[in-house]
Amino acid sequence: MKVLIATKCAYPPRGGVGMYIKELKKGLEQNGHQVDILARHKDKYCITRSDRQHPLNSKKSDRRGIPYLPAGWGGEQVQKYEKKIRDKAIKIFNAVQSVDLSQYQIIHAQDIVSASVLMSCKPQSTPLVLTLHSCVTAEYSSEWRILSSFESEVIRQSKWTIVPSKWLMRVYEKCRIPTGSMKVIPNGIDVPVFQNLMNEKTGLKSPPNKTIIICTGRLSEDKGQRYLLDALARVKKNRIDWVCWIVGSGNEEKDLKKQSKRLGLSGMVQFLGWRSDIPALLKQAHIVVIPSLEDNYPYSLVEAQAAGKSIIASRVGGITEMVKHGKNGLLVPAGDSKKLYRQIKVLLKDPDLQERLGKGAKVWGTTHCSLDTMMKQVMVVYNKALKSKSEALLRRKGSEAGVEEDLHIPT
Repeated sequence: MKVLIATKCAYPPRGGVGMYIKELKKGLEQNGHQVDILARHKDKYCITRSDRQHPLNSKKSDRRGIPYLPAGWGGEQVQKYEKKIRDKAIKIFNAVQSVDLSQYQIIHAQDIVSASVLMSCKPQSTPLVLTLHSCVTAEYSSEWRILSSFESEVIRQSKWTIVPSKWLMRVYEKCRIPTGSMKVIPNGIDVPVFQNLMNEKTGLKSPPNKTIIICTGRLSEDKGQRYLLDALARVKKNRIDWVCWIVGSGNEEKDLKKQSKRLGLSGMVQFLGWRSDIPALLKQAHIVVIPSLEDNYPYSLVEAQAAGKSIIASRVGGITEMVKHGKNGLLVPAGDSKKLYRQIKVLLKDPDLQERLGKGAKVWGTTHCSLDTMMKQVMVVYNKALKSKSEALLRRKGSEAGVEEDLHIPT
């Protein structure tokens, strides 16, 4: 089977969507399928095949067939988003004109924009599956009815929609967006490969006699690193036998570094920037902190569980489906630096608890977040999508044959 994975994002992208595409591609190829990726590289859309990018020649064409919000709907915030949809949809649409979509048995879109475009371009017989990593309507709650009509239509036309968590499905239900075709399939990684990568060298030496606290992920407001820094400032007043590695980049990096300096954490908190050796960094670490204000099914947590680390995470979103307090990690209220400090202090005092929670995390992650587990469920969705399309074609042919026979009934 030949599959097209499509996204409006850059490829190879960083972050959760990029990790999902990477692991999905790997899982499909391990099962003998061919995979192409339609994604943006710099300012051009490309088809990535066998890790080689092939730029697409954009063909300007009639844009009336692209489903997107009509111009001028909603308030200023929605109109800005509508313009982004329009601009991105047009670029994808023009690029896709030079792609023979009939060569694919499945098209798997990663966002509503690429899905909406491909629905208007693909052959009717080719099923489109959609994975949603967030709910756009929920992000613009003040005018959700306007965006929900667009998002609902895209989801309705997709044969099946995958969401990584029950929490995200509930978000769609609250926004009154249909969830009948949604299937919860948790994000997975190739655990054996990840654990092998933990043995690689990092070039970063662990400080002796120090507990290493690590926080990985995009440096942005919603990831909550500023609350971790506040908590660490409290920890420092009691003990200094630790260091914290903050791994990642983003628009909050400058402000977080200023905050760290202001709190007197220079030297104890190190900003490592974006790294490709996170598995090896996790091997050196003892405690993983995920202080998100909101999160779906974060790969940073999946990786921490695969690494078998003691975890402190916010009690938000899909995280509560992954961490059972006291069994495979500790949960704290989001944005509460005081309670985060208390849990960090608990783990620093109790290496045995660190070990016990780490073992629980490894068992849970290996069982629930393996690539094999994810791919078995994805292939069920693919097969159902292919079967329903075949049945629809047979019904259509039967209906056409019936009409034809009616026309030739002898009088």
